[in-house]
Amino acid sequence: MLTAYDTSLMSNIQKLFSERIEIFSSVEIIKISLKTFLECVRLRNFGRYGLQQIQVDTHYLNIYLWRFVSDEKIVHVMLDEVVGSTLHRCLDPVLMEPSVSQGNISGSQKCAGG
Repeated sequence: MLTAYDTSLMSNIQKLFSERIEIFSSVEIIKISLKTFLECVRLRNFGRYGLQQIQVDTHYLNIYLWRFVSDEKIVHVMLDEVVGSTLHRCLDPVLMEPSVSQGNISGSQKCAGG
C-alpha cells in the first residue's frame, strides 16, 4: 500500500520528467566553451611553440565559429583574449606571422578535402 509520502514522491518524480528541460543554444555553448578555454590558458605556462599552437587553434576557431553566433564580434573578442592571455603566460613570446597560421589552416583543409 502506498503512503502519502510515497504518493508525493511519485508525483514529484513524475513532474521532473514531464517538465521541459532547458537546452543551451549554440551561442551559449560557444561562449561557455571559449570562457573555459580562456580559463585553461590562464592556468598554464607556455613556451614559444605552445603560444604559436594557440595562435593556429584560435585562427581555426575564428574561421568556423562565427557562423554559429549572431554577433561574430563575441567570438573575435574572446579568441583575442585567449591569445593575449597566452602571450602573457609565455616564457619565450614569439608570435607567428599571421600568414603562416593562415597557411597552416588552408594546408590542413586541402589535406582533409575541405
